[in-house]
Amino acid sequence: MTTTFTRIHPPPAREVAGIHADVLFPGSHPGDPSLPFVAMNMVSSLDGKVSAGGKSGSIGSPVDREAMRTLRSKADAVMVGAGTLRAERVSLTSEGLRTPEPFAILASRTLDLPIRNLLHAEKERTIILTSEDSPRRRRDILEGYGIIVACGEGSCGATGLRDGLGRLKEEYGIGSILLEGGSVLNHSLVSGSLVSEIFLTVSPKLIGGESVGILSGEELSSFPEAELLSIHMERASSGSQTAPEVFLRYLLPAGFR
Repeated sequence: MTTTFTRIHPPPAREVAGIHADVLFPGSHPGDPSLPFVAMNMVSSLDGKVSAGGKSGSIGSPVDREAMRTLRSKADAVMVGAGTLRAERVSLTSEGLRTPEPFAILASRTLDLPIRNLLHAEKERTIILTSEDSPRRRRDILEGYGIIVACGEGSCGATGLRDGLGRLKEEYGIGSILLEGGSVLNHSLVSGSLVSEIFLTVSPKLIGGESVGILSGEELSSFPEAELLSIHMERASSGSQTAPEVFLRYLLPAGFR
């Protein structure tokens, strides 16, 4: 089976080499050059769920995973929250598409991190972003696996995350971050006006159940309308039984970036 890819927005539609192959991330937040640029990348079922059985890996296809690796290769770092790491084993690398590989950033207020679930990580390129008052004992343990960076304001809420991201840019030269969940961390960064773009893969699967969407937390103070930047689709050869995914890219309005 031969697979090709089409960018159908903005028009005119045209075949492309791969999903998101033309993406270039800037080196700083558009509203604050002291902060890194942050783009969120998530996969969702047709009914808006981002996990099945507590895991996201079963929703996306191999094409989605290749698009994810492509986006990782464009970023200086890939960031996930502790809940994502507790739910499943993950690799935050581009699998060889970028040298050196992006930094792996793990955000955890309590440092309840099953670090064994982070695959293919190098200590020198693993950053654990935590609160200033996180348990000293767990800090001592995790210092053997990565670099500990404290958020400001004593926590890793939206304000503390802003301070922490500023430290990542100033001290480690991280100008762009690809955020891959979970939904609580996504909410903190969006509500703190720290996310500039959202990449969303819509899978044709239906999941049901009580699992959450890409944001989990209090209702936002306003309802931003994002600008659609691009739509990509996979086009499989005739006779394929695979329903294609839709790959969306949005720009958040200025008040949320």
